[in-house]
Formats: sequence, structure tokens, C-alpha cells
Amino acid sequence: MNALEAILSRRTSKVLVDPDKPWEVTGSLKEFLPEILLAAESAPFHYPAHRSHKHPDHDSPVPWRIHCLDGEGCRQLLKIIRTRDVAAGKIPAMLAAAEYLALTTWLPTPGDPSDNPGQYFDPTLENMEHIAAASAAIQNMLIAATARGVPNYWSSGGLLREEEWMKRLDIPASQILLGAIFFFPREETFPHRPMEIAPGKMRSQKGKQSSWVRFMRPMAENP
Repeated sequence: MNALEAILSRRTSKVLVDPDKPWEVTGSLKEFLPEILLAAESAPFHYPAHRSHKHPDHDSPVPWRIHCLDGEGCRQLLKIIRTRDVAAGKIPAMLAAAEYLALTTWLPTPGDPSDNPGQYFDPTLENMEHIAAASAAIQNMLIAATARGVPNYWSSGGLLREEEWMKRLDIPASQILLGAIFFFPREETFPHRPMEIAPGKMRSQKGKQSSWVRFMRPMAENP
């Protein structure tokens, strides 16, 4: 499908499987992951990542990082979560089905903590640009997956955003999780597997295009 077809046909596909009976890992999406990551790489960004985020193995100037778990890694993470008495929401049910999980972070430019005490990050234009760039990388992955018929879901991450789990996944504390992007086996495998697909809740609530678009011309003088 072309780009517009992929964008218009993209759907939230939250594939939920009994965590006690996780699907076997097929490796069926292995050929598509390089394409999906290449799409993320093509996202635009305005400002380079702050030098504090550059390390020998990850020195790219892009203001995002993608930490990938394959299907086996997802099942291992599922087992660890299941051993803990924690409220994990639907994360375990998705880990029981996923072939890949792309934990996508954005890299905030640090500021003076005394300027904004208690803030999660400095509310600057540069950081706003970094969030926008990382979001574009995520959307590119979702569209690339859709074009290949790969069901996908952008989760906020739930408990995976917490410090304990970021440490377990070896994600630096200086990064902020923007999305846990789940990629599931293609739908032709679904009829033979017990599962539930939960669609996105907000898709049908966008309103008419006229309710969020307006065409305008500049005024010659201030009102």
C-alpha cells in the first residue's frame, strides 16, 4: 500500500493473550523489523540530542532512543513481572503475544533543577521539539508496520515507565519513556490462537474535520 493508504488504514490493535498461556514465539516478523526501524530513522528532528546523552555505543544526535525486545525477551519480561506483586494492567497480556517490543524514549535537554523544582523535565522549546521528533519516529514505525500488515499498539508503557523497570531494562535514567510500541504476529495467525483484540477508544471521537481545522488569512492590523 502507498503511504496515505497505510496512514488511513492504521488501527490500534491491542492483542491480549492469557499471560498464563503465552503464545509461542514464531520469529515471523524478523524480516520486517529492519524496515520498521528504518522508518523511525527517517523521522525529522530540529535540535540534536544534548551531549550528556551521547555514549560510545549510542552517539547519534537524534533526540530519541529505541530499546528493542524480541519475542523471547518479551516472554522473559512477562515472567519477571508475574513473579512480582505489582499492578501491571494489560502489559502482561500484550507481552504474552508480542513478537517485538520497541521501548522508545526521548532525550531531554537538562536544565537547572532550581528553575523548575519538581518538574519532570525543563519546559523549554528545545524539549518540546525533542518530544515531537520522538513522536514522529514512533508514528513512522506504526505506519511502516501497518503497510506490512503487522498489528501494532502504542502504549504509554504503564509500569515500564517506573524507575525499577527502567533499571531492569538497562534504560538510562536520563531518558524518558514516550511509548512502549508492541508489534504482534500478522493477523492470519489469529484464528488458531485464543486472544482478544482491543481497538483504540478515541478513534471515533475525533469529530468532524471542520471541528479541528480552520482556514485563515493574516490580519493587516492587530485587533
